[in-house]
Amino acid sequence: MRKILIIALLYLLFIHVPLYAAHIIIAADNWCPVNCRANSEQEGFMIDIAKKIFGRAGHTVEYENIPWNRTLKMVREGKIHGAVGAYYKDCPDFIFPENELAMIGFSIFTQKNRNWTYTGISSLEEITLGVIAGYSYLDEIDAYISRHRNNAEKIQIIHGANPLERNIKKLLAGRLDAIIATEPVFWYLAHRMEVNGQVRVGGVAVKPEKAYIAFSPALPQSEKYAEILSAGIAELRKSGELKQILSKYGLEDWKK
Repeated sequence: MRKILIIALLYLLFIHVPLYAAHIIIAADNWCPVNCRANSEQEGFMIDIAKKIFGRAGHTVEYENIPWNRTLKMVREGKIHGAVGAYYKDCPDFIFPENELAMIGFSIFTQKNRNWTYTGISSLEEITLGVIAGYSYLDEIDAYISRHRNNAEKIQIIHGANPLERNIKKLLAGRLDAIIATEPVFWYLAHRMEVNGQVRVGGVAVKPEKAYIAFSPALPQSEKYAEILSAGIAELRKSGELKQILSKYGLEDWKK
C-alpha cells in the first residue's frame, strides 16, 4: 500500500512539475521596444513574451544587454542560450522557433530638413550611411556595406553599447547623412531622446521580415526551447495575452 501511495505521489508531482527547471540566458543590445534595458520596468515585448512562456514551462529567464556582435558569438559558442530579435539571415546556423515573435523591417532616416530620399541601392552612393556592427539588412544593402566598409565617406559602422542612440546623435550632428533602423525601435528611442521632430523617414529599405529569439546551435536543449517558445506564442495569441503585452509598448499584433 505504501509503495502504491509513493508511486501515486510521484505521478502527481511529475504532472505539475517539469522534469528539470532550466535557467535560460538570452541577450541583445538595447533595441527597445523589442528588447529594452535589462532589469528595467519595461524590458521589451520579446522579453515579456519569453519570460511568460518559459515561466509557465517551469523555467527562469535571465536577460542581459550585450552588444550584438558579442551576443551572436556567445550564443554560437553556447556561453548563453539565445539571441533576442534575430533574423534568420543574421545567424542561419542558430536554432529558430517555427513561429516568429515579430515582423520587423528597416527604414532610412535623415534630418527633417534633408530632401534626400532612398530610391534604391544606387541612391546610397550620394550619402554617408550609419549602420550597426553585426546587423544584417537586405542582401543588397549588406553587400553595399561590405563593399564600402572601409570607406568612411560611404559607410560608418558603429560598435559597442547603445549603437542606435549614438547613430542618432551623429546624424543630428551632421556626421552622418542617414541611418538605417526599424521604425518602431527608431521612433521609440527618438521620442525618449526628444528629437522625434528633428528627423524623418527617407524611404523604406527592407519590408518587414520575421524576427525571433534564436537559440544556440552548440547546446542540445536549444531544439526544445525553440519548440516551447513557438507553441507558447500561439497560446498567448489565442488567449489574448499577447495583445496585452504588446499594448504596453503601444504596439499591435502583426497577425491581425
